[in-house]
Order: sequence, then C-alpha cells, then structure tokens
Amino acid sequence: MDVIWLDLLVIGTLIALGYLGARLTARLRLPSVTGFLLVGILAGPHGIGLLSSELMHSIAFAEPLALGVIVFLIGEQLTRKMLRRHEASFWVMSILNIILPGTLVGVALWLLAPEDPVSIWLLAIIAISGAPATIMAVISELEAKSRACDTMLGASALDSVFTVVAYSVAAPFLMLSLQIHATFGEAMADTAAQVGGGLLVGVVGGFVLGWLLRRVFKDGELLVLGLVTVLLVVAAAEALGFSSLLAALVAGVVAATVEEDRGERERVFRSLRTVEYPVYIIFFTLAGAHLELAAVLAAGGLAVAYILARTAGKFLAGLAGGLTARYDLRQSAWIGLGMAPQAGVAVGLALDAAQTFPESGATVNAVILAAIVVFEVAGPALTKRAVSCTMEIPPAEDSEDLPACTTRTILMPVSAALPPERLLNTIEAAGCDAGCKPTVILAHIMPLDRARRSTNALRNAEAHLTLLAEALRAEGYTVETTVRPDRTLDHGIAALATELDADLVAMGAPLRGSRLGPGLSPLRTMQHRVLDALDVPVLIVPMSGHVAEDE
Repeated sequence: MDVIWLDLLVIGTLIALGYLGARLTARLRLPSVTGFLLVGILAGPHGIGLLSSELMHSIAFAEPLALGVIVFLIGEQLTRKMLRRHEASFWVMSILNIILPGTLVGVALWLLAPEDPVSIWLLAIIAISGAPATIMAVISELEAKSRACDTMLGASALDSVFTVVAYSVAAPFLMLSLQIHATFGEAMADTAAQVGGGLLVGVVGGFVLGWLLRRVFKDGELLVLGLVTVLLVVAAAEALGFSSLLAALVAGVVAATVEEDRGERERVFRSLRTVEYPVYIIFFTLAGAHLELAAVLAAGGLAVAYILARTAGKFLAGLAGGLTARYDLRQSAWIGLGMAPQAGVAVGLALDAAQTFPESGATVNAVILAAIVVFEVAGPALTKRAVSCTMEIPPAEDSEDLPACTTRTILMPVSAALPPERLLNTIEAAGCDAGCKPTVILAHIMPLDRARRSTNALRNAEAHLTLLAEALRAEGYTVETTVRPDRTLDHGIAALATELDADLVAMGAPLRGSRLGPGLSPLRTMQHRVLDALDVPVLIVPMSGHVAEDE
C-alpha cells in the first residue's frame, strides 16, 4: 500500500478513536477533551505506536491549522463593541486574570525548580490563558444570560490574547538566554517579526474576509471562506516566520469587527462552529500523542504546583471581579472558580515550546498536558456552577436600593421604508419600562435573489437601519442592526428570533388593502407563519406598508 494511503488510514482511524474515546469519557461524566487526550497518549509514539514519530512529523501541519481555527473563533468575543459594553468589574477581573495566575505560578515554580528559569517563564506565561470555548459551551448548554456570563467569557478571551502576545514577545529573549539567538539585536528582530508580522497578516486576512462576506450569504459558502482564510493566514505566517497563532487570532477579531459594523458579527463564526468538533478531535489527539509519560512523572511536582498556583490566581481574580460587580461573597467565589478551565491556546503554546526549546520543552509540554486533563475535568463543572449561581439573584450594579433590572431583547423586523416615528410607536406599544429599556435588534430580511442581484440594495438597507437605530438610541435604547438575506420573510424572522434568543418579536401587519406578498393569503399571512414557528411572544402592530419587505 502506498505510504500516503497508509497515513490517511491511520489519521482516519485516529479521528474515529478520538470520537469513541470522547463517548466513553462522557459516560464517566468527563469532558470530550479528556477522551481526545487519552486516545492520543495511547496511540502515540510513547504508547502503542499507531502514530509513529515519522507520521507525526508528516502531519505536523495539521496542528497549527487546527489551532488556527480555535483561536480564530475566540476573535468573535473581542470586537470594539463587545469590549465597550463591559462594565468596570470586567476590567478588574481581566487585569487581575492576567497578573495573578502568571505571578503565582512563576513564584511557586521558582521555589521548586530555580535551576530551570526558561521553563518557569514559559509556564508562567501559559498559565494566564483560559478556555473561552469551554465557557461558551457551558453558557450555551444552560441558555444563560447574565452580566457574569459576559464577564467570564470576555475575560477568558482577553487573557488568551494577552498570552499569545506575551509568548510571542518573550520567546525570542528566552532563546537568547539559551544562546539559540546569538545577539540581543537578533532577539529583538525575531520579536518584531513574530508580533508585527503576525498582526499584519491577521489584519489583512481579516479585512479581506470581511470584504468577501458582503457578497456571501449561504452557510456553505461562509464555511468555505472562513476555512480558506484561516488556512491562508496560518500558512502565510508560518512561511514568513511570523506567529501563526497571533495572525489567526487577529484575523478573527478584525473579521468580527467588520461584520459587527454591518450587524452580522456571528455569521462566519456560526458556520465555522459546525467543524469545531472534528478540529478539536484532531488537535487534542495529536497533542496527547506528543506526551511522554516519563516526562509527566519527572514533572509531577511542578504539575501539582502549576495547577494549585494557577487555580489560586484565577480564583482571586474572579472573586475580585465578582465583588466589584456587587455580587455577594458566595457568588463571587464561584465566579473565581468558574474561570479555571484551560484548553486550546495553552496546548498550542506548549507544543510550540516543545519544538522551540529542546531542553525545557518536554517539561513544559508534560506539565501543561497533565494540567489540561485536570482543568478540563473539573473546570466545566465549576463554570456550570458559577453560571447557575450568578443567575439566582441578579445584583444591582449602581445602587443596592434599586430593583434588579432584567433586560429584554426585542427583535423588530423592519421594512426598507419604515419611518422612525412609526418605529418609536411600535416600541411604545411593546410596553417598555422607562427605567429598564430593552436591547432592540433591528432586522431587515431581504429575499436571497435580490441580495445577490443588487449590492446597492444591501447598502441602502444598512443605511436605513442606521437611521432607525439613531432614532432609538436618542431615546436611550441599546440597538443592534442586521441585514439578513433569506429565502422567505417568515423563515428569516423566525430563524433570527431563535438565534438571538429574543424575548419578544415586535412586527407590523399590513392594513386592509395592503399587498400580502407572494404565496400568502388573507387566511395564512406571513405573520401567521411567524406565530406558528415561535414560542416567544409576538407583538403585531397594524401599520401601512409591509414589514421586512423591499418596497
């Protein structure tokens, strides 16, 4: 059999085993990541040898590509608008989340192994990173909405970004200390290339993707563009000697920012999440295959110290953030414990360290992979408890005397000619509390054929939504806008309401004599179809003209 087909057979078998491992660990109430790692350890060169060292070398390209997809998805949480909406408690938690885990891990490891400063620095930096994907999965599972959820997710994404940048900056100087780099100038040049080049490639890739997304609406096309962008960004960064991790992360942030300005931040990320599970299988099984059990035993004391010190740092950071947000002591303590998960970014950096630092890399990789097993076993359970606990009693941020404000999300499909004054009348009809205004999502649903035919139609719809949004913001509402091409109006409205988890859909109904649209009868209007498809309340306000339709 040709070698290439044998390699493909082994890779396919590995993915299947990773999936089976995840199913088996799920029966023990353990996370999928644990199953992937255990299968990788068993199948790797230090296990039964299904993955030989030669095969590991030939498929090494899969690791940076898989990690590129993982960190690209983190970018969705780090746009300008996403960060701006956070309160002071978020920044308190985020700053301490960066300072405390790295500092405590550095001190603890220095006391145990002062003779290996390179490993100490690398582990202290990697200790900062979190697992935003794990936290997001828990929040989605619980269908939770709270300020604590936003804060935990945003802080975990932000500390992952800082970790990638800090590693890219520090690695060349650590190489200088080991005389891998000959001079300080060489280390500086390497740092500039790693960080500056990674930023440049990521920005270009993100803007190009954002430009292409203006003309693409189908999920399959979105998935292709997302995957191609990650592949090209990672490949270009690796070929030029830049940080591929930083490049993919920046590309995700830029693409999300460009899309957010058009009200479509989640489109490409939602498509990429359909392949997130197989990407995780490939990445973590290969990561487990790198693990040397002898190195784990040798680094046992360091791994225990790393786990305890990092947990203490994350706990204290979350505790301070929760107290700043005026949660009680019990809730704040759970927020701190809920920040414990650690996954993709840490593993990717550990694998890079194993290749870049021959003497210290094996120890760093062993400590991180041993810690990941612990953090991905206990971490999701702690995060789940933190999310549940902070939803019990929503605290008042500004005053203990004020009643809690539960913010609603109202989806309002609007037509291309709806005047602002009629929009305000519809909002008033929704019965919004003046002291607790909802978040309003203005949506223009456009037929797919019209969206493909006319770029001007998209631009005109965006301009009109901007005008309507300004009118609502002047009244103190938080407003987001989106133009959503879809095959029918009712399907687009129902799908968007489900996707946004809207609390209310406020829409218009044509007065008598108004046209009903193609395929609709007076007995089964578009509004009837939306009512049939949704479980949330739907407010229908009579008005002239047809809602969410191009005039």
